[in-house]
Amino acid sequence: MTGGGAPWVGADPGGEGNFGIAILTDSHEPQTLSVDCADEALAFVRAHLDRMPAGVGVDAPLWWSSGRSGDRSADQWLRQRYGLPGGEVQAANSLRGAALTQGAMFVQRMREIYPAVPVTESHPKALLKALTQGNWKAFAGRFGLNTAISNDHERDALIAAVSAREGFQGRWPHDLSIKRLPAEQDPSSYWLAPIHYFWPEQ
Repeated sequence: MTGGGAPWVGADPGGEGNFGIAILTDSHEPQTLSVDCADEALAFVRAHLDRMPAGVGVDAPLWWSSGRSGDRSADQWLRQRYGLPGGEVQAANSLRGAALTQGAMFVQRMREIYPAVPVTESHPKALLKALTQGNWKAFAGRFGLNTAISNDHERDALIAAVSAREGFQGRWPHDLSIKRLPAEQDPSSYWLAPIHYFWPEQ
């Protein structure tokens, strides 16, 4: 994919057939696919881009906590701010392994190819509820996503790409990675750093 403005990448990590990957640009129709693992997602990115992405959004907890339940300040804030139950904004200890391991591995593999690529965590389902009451068509219209999607994994990957675009271009200034509990890793200085978590509302 050449031209078309800065490319943004989104990932919804999961297991076999459930890893959504998306590429978003200003002038090309978004590209999405469901794959089996982080390596296949990276291969999709490399096949479609001839340059480093402007940013990457990943739907997975990208820094962790050694405290009870592995809960983080960002997760607590989202639940309280929007009245979301724990099943919708889960602590890391409650998640299936694919989301955690494939999410972190995708970031690591991307940085092996594109060392300076900026990365933000994303929570597409919470974003949908917060911004459009769960209405995908309304969200797509608001952010210029004029494309058909095959499944929720590709939808969530596309929303994660929007998170990267809006966050790194300064339109979503609230970074949930800054305020943390004492037991949390510091995503600005740990092994996967730097990681952000841009959100559209204070």
